[in-house]
Amino acid sequence: MEKLLCGVDLGGTKLAAALFKQDGTLIAKKLVYDHRKDSCDEVVQVIVELLGKLFRENGVDTARIAGIGTALAGHILYEEGKIITTSNFPVNMQGYPFADRLGAYFPGVKILLDNDANAQAYGEYKYGAGRGSGSLVFVTVSTGLGSGIILDGKVIRGQSGTAGEIGHCIVDYKSDVRCSCGNFGCAMALASGLFFPDLYSMYMKQGLYSTIDITEENVGQVDGRMILEGIRAEDPVSCAVAENSAVVVGTSLFNIFSMLDPELVVLGGGLMALGKDYIKRIIEEFHSHTHGMMYREMKIKLAETGADAGLLGAASLILEG
Repeated sequence: MEKLLCGVDLGGTKLAAALFKQDGTLIAKKLVYDHRKDSCDEVVQVIVELLGKLFRENGVDTARIAGIGTALAGHILYEEGKIITTSNFPVNMQGYPFADRLGAYFPGVKILLDNDANAQAYGEYKYGAGRGSGSLVFVTVSTGLGSGIILDGKVIRGQSGTAGEIGHCIVDYKSDVRCSCGNFGCAMALASGLFFPDLYSMYMKQGLYSTIDITEENVGQVDGRMILEGIRAEDPVSCAVAENSAVVVGTSLFNIFSMLDPELVVLGGGLMALGKDYIKRIIEEFHSHTHGMMYREMKIKLAETGADAGLLGAASLILEG
């Protein structure tokens, strides 16, 4: 009997768990939203209870589980299954031995923990836009900006789990926008949804006028959905924020090309919903920097694993070997 893959997507807002066949077919999933302020041990307990319900409702015992992969946004010591840092939770998770604590409830089952971009990269490699590719870089542009690197079928994590942190590469050292890491001018601080309020405020201070009733008093509510609405309404500030984001992401793709020269880059994340013009602008900006250096084309595709990308990516890690 085929063993099943289990994935857990541990986000700051949503915690989800799912069962998949080894061909990537979703069997079932469950979601909760009330874990954000829990302690580390309490989060593990929520996952255990969620998985227990998932297994019981689908008539699956742990003997049928090939492994449980968990993905979260943060720096992860992959070999140890330990959290270094994460910015999605108000509780301190630094140094938490997540894999050991979860594994205590599932003896004999392989337990893996990885960065969410690494997991999604491997999911795209196995089941999505990267099928058949020898190497790829997955770039997620969403609340944050990150990437996962696949070379010769293996995830490149680095010695301390920080490989692929394209969002913390500095693209404008003169920038006044400070990233959550403490540096100024990081790609994430100039391109991701988390910093859209800062960017919107910056452009208003430079003289652009909001036509969607955003002021300094309510600018903190600006997110990707509001920027999309603003683009549709031809709001000058929203258009400037989206343009800035696209230019920074396109520049980041050039940096990836310069460092790794992969055959494929896969773009994913919630900000791809900003539309075709946004994606086109990213690609234009990338090509504007190559100046004939690209002998073989670096293909750029959109992610294909869809709404369950985090879950499928987490589950797929079991197959990395």
